[in-house]
Order: sequence, then structure tokens, then C-alpha cells
Amino acid sequence: MIELRFRRDLYAAAAVDEAAEAFAALAAIDRADDDDALVLHVTPRYPKHSRRILGELRNYALAKTIDRGGAP
Repeated sequence: MIELRFRRDLYAAAAVDEAAEAFAALAAIDRADDDDALVLHVTPRYPKHSRRILGELRNYALAKTIDRGGAP
């Protein structure tokens, strides 16, 4: 399991949720936030491609945040 942290002041929660849903076929993903960040616990289903899956998930969350006009 790998922990991805998305700072609340930079990422929209809905965008992080959308990214998690979009990548559900590629990884088991659970969300467990703390005070400073939106936190995803990610276990890629294809370990050989873990780095790419994680990078694309981060990019997706960022793009969806931008589409929404930024973080709240």
C-alpha cells in the first residue's frame, strides 16, 4: 500500500474522489483524510506499473481540480 497525500489548499476533495473512482480498475483505493490533506491509500493491481498508475492518478486529480476552478 502506498499513501498519496493531496494538500487541501491545492486539491478539491471532489476531484480526488473522482480520480479514485476513475482508477478503481487499476488499484484498490481507500480514502482516509487528516487535518492537512486528503489521503488515499493505494494498492496497484499491477505492481509492475505502480509508478505510472500513481503518477497518472495524481495528474488526474490535479486536472479535475483545475477543471473545477481550483481548491475551495
